Amino acid sequence: MSNEEENYIHQKEIDKVQAERRERQLQALRDEERAKIASALHTNEEVAAEALELGFDAETAHVLPLVPLIQVAWADDKLTDAEAKKIMDLASVKHANSPAALEFLEMLLAKKPSQVFFERTERVIRHMIQASPDPQDGRDILETAKAVAEASGGFFGLRNPIGPEEQAILDDLAELLGL
Repeated sequence: MSNEEENYIHQKEIDKVQAERRERQLQALRDEERAKIASALHTNEEVAAEALELGFDAETAHVLPLVPLIQVAWADDKLTDAEAKKIMDLASVKHANSPAALEFLEMLLAKKPSQVFFERTERVIRHMIQASPDPQDGRDILETAKAVAEASGGFFGLRNPIGPEEQAILDDLAELLGL
């Protein structure tokens, strides 16, 4: 075997060891972040792993309970300023206590998330609510979602402030939360 071939094989072995080391480091970081998300959401690591896959981290996990509100706001494929303001007001009061969380929330408001995102987030929220010792958590999510639906509905009080698309999502959410 030539010197070049030996160097090539040696370099490939070094690259393989470095790649394995990087993968172990990345896995350790994912494990650490999953544990932080579980702590932030007061849930188990399985639910936290799903949240991590959806793009949430320990800082942004606090806005996860607001995703149903965003889904209601986007129900008719448009987000009104009143709905966005209501969500941001609720976020600043209850959930989003970091710039990263507010930025993540603004991203979800800027462009409608996919239906798959909403469905996967619903599963995470259902698990969070089931694990919660406080039965009021689910009712709070439903009530705030309803407040968002009412934020820009109605016409001078002459019609129902909640549109049919929004009502369908609210009904599904009530069922999801067992209410």
